[in-house]
Amino acid sequence: MICEQHDTLVSNAPTLYLSYGGVLNIGHGLVDNHGVVTLDSGRPTFEYAPYLADVLVPWSQVQIIVTTSWLQTLGAEKTIALLPDHLRCRVVGTTLGTPPRLGEIKDGTAKTMTVIRHAVKHGLTNWLALDDEAWGVPSDFEQHFLHTDSDTALGAPRARQQLREWLAANCFCD
Repeated sequence: MICEQHDTLVSNAPTLYLSYGGVLNIGHGLVDNHGVVTLDSGRPTFEYAPYLADVLVPWSQVQIIVTTSWLQTLGAEKTIALLPDHLRCRVVGTTLGTPPRLGEIKDGTAKTMTVIRHAVKHGLTNWLALDDEAWGVPSDFEQHFLHTDSDTALGAPRARQQLREWLAANCFCD
């Protein structure tokens, strides 16, 4: 796939908020002293990235915002650089500049509320968060979250089908 990288967030474009663990791979990332990431599950990193790339093929206008917790350890540039090319070229930003509030960290809603605040701050209305740790989603935002199973990630056909359905309903044909 040839894909031009876009550095500008387009507020009316269909947008995916993308976590890595429980979505693109199974397991939590571990970083060694040389910056090499492995997973505590022993499985390959980005094992299911080709599935996401395949689902996105008909929808070139979809942009990605990275939400993974790897951002706190590796920083935005290194975290984005780890993605395969066909996904990296769609990245227009991260949620790194939208930190969670202390109460959200305490009650377990930090990832959820960070995504919601980021989307509101940037005027996004057409977005979907892919995450296995999206807890405490307010009822008026439930349609914006696809909660993947941490044991199957996007390896689950049902998760990919739900994503396809969202894309078909929220994207315009290329």
